[in-house]
This record gives sequence, structure tokens and C-alpha cells, in this order.
Amino acid sequence: MKPLRESVTEAPSPAPISGLGGARSGTPARFALAVVAGAGVGAVLEWSVPHLPFSLEPLGNSAAPWLIVAFGVALTTRSAIESLALAVVTLITLVAGFYIAQDSRGWAVSEHQVVLWTAASCVAGPLVGIAAAWLRRNGRMAAAVGAGVVGGWLVGEAVYGLRVLRFSSPAGYWHVQLGLGLGLAVALPVWRSRRHLISSIPTLAVSLATCAVVGLGTLVAYKLP
Repeated sequence: MKPLRESVTEAPSPAPISGLGGARSGTPARFALAVVAGAGVGAVLEWSVPHLPFSLEPLGNSAAPWLIVAFGVALTTRSAIESLALAVVTLITLVAGFYIAQDSRGWAVSEHQVVLWTAASCVAGPLVGIAAAWLRRNGRMAAAVGAGVVGGWLVGEAVYGLRVLRFSSPAGYWHVQLGLGLGLAVALPVWRSRRHLISSIPTLAVSLATCAVVGLGTLVAYKLP
């Protein structure tokens, strides 16, 4: 009679977390995108300052293109921390691209302006990144706040342009930016709730309320000396 042998069964290896490896491997590419997009758009915006027609003149000097580019890059990841970092890197490289292009044209570059806008990028970047992260991966209410933050920045700057710069810049440009800001505050939360449109009413209200608060805060900040 053969002795009984206990069968030993190896525990199965834990399955890899779906998407984690892909997310990590894509991080360098996303940061490369942030650097290339930031530097490239910054240089184009600097070039546009003396070349744009009067109807588009504020495009080269307004914050809207910078925020939209940083927000778009920050949306490429589902990680909140990475989204925040991507927005900061994009804004800083926008500043670098803008002033490097200005220097290459033989124009004087103000060190004070470089420091000021780099510091502003470090302050605004996390807010843009958080707004993108909330819109991308959080619940509908958080996403509505994120949409309202981005829309509110555009709305606040547009109102400033219409009120304070009405004699020196084209009103048509600021009306378009105002519509874009309101459109983002409305469309993004509705899109998140597109399968249940009735339930989008509370999130839409949150987004518009956030848009109003951030817009007012932007307007006040722009009026500070």
C-alpha cells in the first residue's frame, strides 16, 4: 500500500490591477505632451501678439488660451495628483515658451514678468488640475464644480474685458469668450449626466453657481492693483 501524499496546490498569482501598468507607462508621454504643448502654444501666442487683427487682439494677452490648454492636458489622466502636476507643468512651459519666443525676436524680456507669471502658474495650475480631475473621475457634483471653476475663469475675464477694457479691445472677442465660459459650465455637467438628463438639473445648478462665484472672484482679482 502506497503512502498517502498530501497534494500541495500553489496559490494563484494575484492578477495585475487593470490599467495600472498602462497608466504608469503613459505618464512620461503625458508629461512630454505637457511640455511640448505648453512651449509650443506659448511661442505661438507670443508670435500672435503683433500679427493678429484687432478683432482677435486679446487672444495673445488673455488667460483663456493658457487655461484651456492646461485644462485639456490635465484631462488626459485619471490620477488627481498627476492631473494637478500636468496643469502646473503646462502653464510653466507656456510661460517659458512665450518669453523664449519673445527673446528670440530681440525684444526685451522683463524678469519681473517672468517671475510673476511663473508664480501665477504655480498658484492657478493646481486649481486647473483639480478641476480637470473632478470632471474626469469624481461624482457628478464634483464634476459640476470642476466645470464651474473653468467656466467661471473664462466668464470673469470676459466681463473684465467688457467693462474695464471696453475702449481698448474688441467687445466681440469678449462676448465669444463669455459664451464659451457659460457653454462649458452648462455642457460639461449635462454631458456627464447625458443618460439621465432630468438628474442633470441639480448638477447644472451647482456648476452655474460655481461659475458665478469664480467669475466674480476673477473679476475682483483682475481689478486689484
